[in-house]
Amino acid sequence: MQAQLFCFLASYSVAFVLELARLWESRVWLRWGSLGFTAAGLAAQAWYLVARSHAAQLPPLLASMHDWLLVSALLLVSAYFIYAVLNFRLRGTTSLGLFVLPLALAIVGGATLVRDSPNRLLETARFWKMLHAGSLVIGITGVLIGFLLSLMYLLQHRRLKQKVQLQRGISLPPLAALARYNRWMVIFSVPMLTLGLVTGFVLVVQAKRAAAPFTWSDPIVLGFSVVWIGMVALFGWLIRSQPNHGRNVALLTAWAFGFLIVTLVGLQVLVSVTGLPSQHGSLPADNVIKLVGFEQQIEMQP
Repeated sequence: MQAQLFCFLASYSVAFVLELARLWESRVWLRWGSLGFTAAGLAAQAWYLVARSHAAQLPPLLASMHDWLLVSALLLVSAYFIYAVLNFRLRGTTSLGLFVLPLALAIVGGATLVRDSPNRLLETARFWKMLHAGSLVIGITGVLIGFLLSLMYLLQHRRLKQKVQLQRGISLPPLAALARYNRWMVIFSVPMLTLGLVTGFVLVVQAKRAAAPFTWSDPIVLGFSVVWIGMVALFGWLIRSQPNHGRNVALLTAWAFGFLIVTLVGLQVLVSVTGLPSQHGSLPADNVIKLVGFEQQIEMQP
């Protein structure tokens, strides 16, 4: 499976290099080559997830946090690939890979740092676990797209305001389209993330009843809850704001979505590297041992 992981990492990397080459030589064959390697990466990544799902006897969303992050990257790249192919001749869509592919590579790189062992806690709550993981991965994909749209908007706004020429080959959609898409992503993502948070609370309650090692003090649960409050505040402000406040919306969205991405991925990596007890980043058996060990330490204290 490591060979398959290397295959789609290499494919996305080559596709990104070809996108960079188009900054100097805007050739059609370079764009087709980039899309071709992107398609090869998508196929290899999908095959990798299917193989791991078959080995674990679990859907990719429930197999591990490693698989969950890879599903997020797969959805992001798939959305980019489909949009790029359907709008191949549309002006302003030829440079999207410069934004999407680096973020996808960063997510895949982050996925290699988190635990990839199956989490089989609460097997009887398969429906709630699937709803929880599914709503979060869809919401996070919307966050990723919204974050990239915000960066594109700010870059395009700066170019038009200062009347400077960007490097040859960069082509971005109009500001009005970027602002509209960005607004849609915020309105779409927040309800999905809210559903993921609520179903996560349901799982915590069920775990308490089943005496499973789920806890409200899970660092990932706490981190996501704090970020979610900020997302809801952004959502409320966006609903009340005027449509012509595009730059302010893009700036706030870039900060909020960027902070959410860094927080979630960073916490996953932190949990895996440091061994903090978490149902999201450690083996179930490891969680039990750690929690029992913490309880014993507390009991031994005078």
